[in-house]
Order: sequence, then C-alpha cells, then structure tokens
Amino acid sequence: MNALKPFFTLFIGCICFYQSVIAQTSTINIYPQQRYSIGSIQEFDRSKYIVLHATQMEHDFIGSEKLMDYVINDLDVYLGRNNGIMGGVIHRSKENPKQTGFVDPNFMETAGKRFREVEYAKKWKHTHQYESHNFEMVGGQVQFFWTGHSTNINHPEKGWTISGPEAIGDFMGQFINEFYRDKGTPISDGPIRPEYVEVINEPLWELIDGVADLSERKEPKEIFEFHNKASQAFKKHNTEVKIGGYTAAFPFFDDADFEQWNSRMKLFYDMSGEYMDFVSIHLYDFNHHHLGDNDPTTFDGPINFTGGRIEATLDLMESYSMKKYGTVIPILISEYGGRDHATEGKPWYAERDWDYMKSMSPMMMQFMQRPDHIVKAIPFMIGKAEWGRKENPYPWRLLRQEFELEGKSKKWVFTDQIKFYELWSEVKGSKINITSQDPTLLVDAYKDDNHIYVALSNLTRIPKNVSLNLLNLPKESLLKVEGKQLTLKDHQPILVLINSQLGDTYQLDSEGTAIITYTFKEEITSLVNIKETKHYSDLILQEIQASKATTYTFDKLNTTNLSSAKIRIGYSRPHGQKVFPTVRVNGKEVQVPQQLMGQSQHLRPQLFTSIEVDVPKEYLLESNTVEITFPDEGGHISSVILKELTKNNISE
Repeated sequence: MNALKPFFTLFIGCICFYQSVIAQTSTINIYPQQRYSIGSIQEFDRSKYIVLHATQMEHDFIGSEKLMDYVINDLDVYLGRNNGIMGGVIHRSKENPKQTGFVDPNFMETAGKRFREVEYAKKWKHTHQYESHNFEMVGGQVQFFWTGHSTNINHPEKGWTISGPEAIGDFMGQFINEFYRDKGTPISDGPIRPEYVEVINEPLWELIDGVADLSERKEPKEIFEFHNKASQAFKKHNTEVKIGGYTAAFPFFDDADFEQWNSRMKLFYDMSGEYMDFVSIHLYDFNHHHLGDNDPTTFDGPINFTGGRIEATLDLMESYSMKKYGTVIPILISEYGGRDHATEGKPWYAERDWDYMKSMSPMMMQFMQRPDHIVKAIPFMIGKAEWGRKENPYPWRLLRQEFELEGKSKKWVFTDQIKFYELWSEVKGSKINITSQDPTLLVDAYKDDNHIYVALSNLTRIPKNVSLNLLNLPKESLLKVEGKQLTLKDHQPILVLINSQLGDTYQLDSEGTAIITYTFKEEITSLVNIKETKHYSDLILQEIQASKATTYTFDKLNTTNLSSAKIRIGYSRPHGQKVFPTVRVNGKEVQVPQQLMGQSQHLRPQLFTSIEVDVPKEYLLESNTVEITFPDEGGHISSVILKELTKNNISE
C-alpha cells in the first residue's frame, strides 16, 4: 500500500569509502554460486524469524487496520504468539461437574464452536486475508494455570480451583482441538491451529525468583514435574501440536559456577526432556541494569547476551541434549530483544526504541545460523499493549499515540521499532556461502533469483568499515548495489538508504545493522553446495586446570568431500584470567582468534563465551582428538563442537 510507505525516517546518500581513523576495515568474501545448507536447510524462513508478537485476531489493530496491512503485506511480517487467549478462555470456563478441578468438556465444545463459527468466521472475517502469515503459538500464564489457583484471578470466589497439571494439560488439549479447525477444512470453519504450546510463561521467575516471601517459593523439580504431567495430559487429546517449556526467563547458566545450569536447565532436560517437543527460552540484552539493588544511581551496562554468550548458551543446550537423548531437542525462543531498567517506567521516547531494537537484528542473525534446531524466534514487540499501561504506557510497543511525540491527537502511529521490520522487509531466498575473520561482525547472505542480500551487524560500539568482495561473478553482470542501515543519529533511530557501487567500503555505525542488496541482470546459478554438519562432544562442563589439556574425541568425520572445519569452544573464565586457550588438533596447534564475539562482560560475575577456531583440512582425519589448554586455572569448558563443512558440485 504505497500511501503507507513513508512511515520510516530516511537519510539518503552514498555511505561508501569512509576511511575513519577509529574504524578498522573488515573484509568479507561472498560466494554467490556456492549454496550453503545447515543440516538439510537452505532457505531463509521468514515465518520463523520475521515475526511480530501478535495474532491474526489482534485487538491492538482494531481501528488501525491500515497499519496492520502495512506490516503484513508491505513488510512481509508473520504473526507468531498469543499468550492471552487461553487465560481468557479458562477465566470464562465452567468446572466439570463430574471431575472436580477440571474444565467442563461441554463448555469447551460450545465455546470453541462459537469462537470458530461466530468470532472468527464473522467478526474477524476481514483478517482471513492474513491467515497465510499466521504461524501462531499459544502459552499459559502462572496466574491462571498453577495448581490451586482460581480461574478467576480478580474474583477467586467466582471461579473454580485448578486441581493440578493434569487438569491444565487436559484444558489445553481440549482448547487446541475445539477452538481451531482441522487440516483440510475451509477457512470459515475457524482459525488455523497453532503449531506450539508453551505450558507456562517464565514459571521459575513467577514462582521462585520473583517471589519475595522465601516460604512461598516453589522448587524447580515441582515446576518441571508440572510440565511433564501437563504434557502427558495434553497429548491424550492432540499429538500433532508441539508442547514444551520451561520458558526460561534469564538463562545465565554460568551463574554460581554453573549451579544455575545444573539446578535448572540441566535438571529440566533430565526430568522433562522425554516429555517436551521443544525447549523454550527468553534472551534479553540490558542496555542498563539495576544490578540487583533497584537504585537508579547504580544502573550500569551493557549486560548482553548478544555475541559469545548466546553461542555458548545454545551450544551447551544442544550438546547436553545430544548427550542425554542422542538428538537435539528443538529450541524455541519465544521472546528476545532489548531492555533498559533505567528507562522502562518512563514515557515513550525514540532512543529507548533503539535501545530495545538494536539487539534484535544481531540476535536474530545468530539464531539464523541454527535453522535446523531453532523452530521459531520471536522479537518481543507488542502492538498497543494497553493491558500493560501503568503510570506510562508499556514500553515494548509497535504502536504509540501521536501526542506522545507531537500534537494532541490520540491517533495510533508506529513507534520507531517498526524500523526493524522495514530493515528486513526484502530479505529472502536460499543461503549462500559468506566468510569473515572478524568475530565482532555478524554476516549472512541469501540469493533469490537475480538478487543477493547481504546482512551485516556490528556487535561493537565503535564504527566499523566493511569491504565486501563478491567473488566469481563478472562485474558487467551487475545492475546495481543498494541497501539500508538501521542506526542511531541524534538520539533518533533512522534507516539510512545506501546508494553504492561494486567494491565500495561501507561504514557500519555503532551497533548498526545493514542489508546490502545486489541486483544482477539475470538469475545466478548455484554451482557448489556447502553443507555444514555438527559433531558434538559428550564431555560437558569440564573444569579448567592450569596448563593441563582437556581432550575431546570426534569420530566419523566425512573426509572425502571435506572443505574445511571449525572447532567451537564454549567456556567460562574468571575476570583477570587468560581469556584464550591453546588448541591442538591431532597434535598440531591451530591459530586461535584473539578477539571475543560481542561486547564486554565485565558486569557479569565471570566471562561466558564461545570462540570458533578454523582447522586446516589437512590436519583432519576420520577420527580426531582436540586438546584445549589454558595457562591458568579457573572456569569450565562448557561444550566443544566440531563443525564439518563439505563441498559438492551441483547442477540446477
């Protein structure tokens, strides 16, 4: 809808050939004719990543339908999470007269039929056009779904009391079956069934960490057993929709010398892995954090997951799952983005949108490197979120009212967070090979017909020059180079349009992300396929001892078509200790990068990160030993993964 195009702020110009004295140039090699697959996945799935935390029947877009249409149709954004609908249904529900503490099946059947045939088919008929962009998940909330709670949280005496996890699984299973249509039936029969169900949102925060009265706190084992029983009851009704948890709020696994890992996520895998179809977590960067005392004068930051901490966190989850179950239980990231304790309670202003939004692109780019294990990743951005209004509106919003910035109008308009979706609006296609030696720069690339999209994200707060080398294509086949960068200028998030030429050097601003688009005269043919395969070590959390090598073994490497390999090492280190290890592969020392991925972790109790070490293919055998040595003691090697890259010629 062209009339709605100018929602974003644009600065137009060529940003090439910046030779800043503070910005070292990073060289990126792009191989347009080398298709790259991770496991069996090659395509960029927008329904998995380019997602709004909203639903097709989104009340926040009532009266703002043109804005919804712009988001879905113009920006190609998918709808992904509804965390309120099940609470609303159980709030209105009736108790089963034959089974105390369980929902009445007659109510569920009647209410579900009305929801499908009246609410969806008639009231929300205008949204049917968006169903192709609705890949929804639903989830429970502690206040409605915990054992002993009333289904009416405002007037408990008017509700009925939840008997336990079996009752919740039974309710959720009936809800999924009754409120959504079956496959192969017409759209008028109801909304499409969700793909995923989270048992409870952030239960360890709601029932343990966020509970002031220590005597009222639950134990993780009790919460995980709740998940198991709820899942079993759910699957008596439906085995196609995936159910999982535990929706970890702050997965700082290395806290208390990995006690958080051992007593929480590892315990969840041990107790609940066989009952879960996925494991879900939330990841947030903190621009400023209260550091535990809620004193505004002590807010400090950043405290980030983005970079090496995300890699180490996800590698540990994958590695332990593989060790325990022989497979990686899929991971679902149902919330991610940015926070700032210093500003969350204040009125809206543009720079706060930047503080939340700047983490979304680099986090998403990291998730995009695990398409075989991450089933969905949803940036936390709500529509109007009037339910969260206190003295000031809820801060994580896609929409605001005009008077919050200018004038007196109560008309709803976009916050600056819309620019995240505008930045990524065109990216699609199959992944191609792209390489960088700079761990503080995230890179990715996709080919679609005669277009190549290159994504670049600066993990540092220092501007960075980037030189892009487009290899093995004649210069005369190129029609144009253009792009856009999401950055901050004069306290305002902006999209800078890029007009450029082949061979230009680009400046990535502090924490900026850019999409560079190459348009060619005709479709680009793929000649080679690069396939990435991971080999996991079953040695988890090995204590680091001074000058003593920790040895890992990797068998069954495909040496026939081997192109290259990388060793991924996740580890923790006390501050002040040596950061980088010595690494030997089959007795031969390999070069270890001397730069960490992401910003400083000095405000965390210790460093928890991951490095990736290139291994010359001539060093590798079918069976391999990897020795990792630190010169001083302290910390743990949390996981080690050998990433194998094989190359095969293809024809299209």
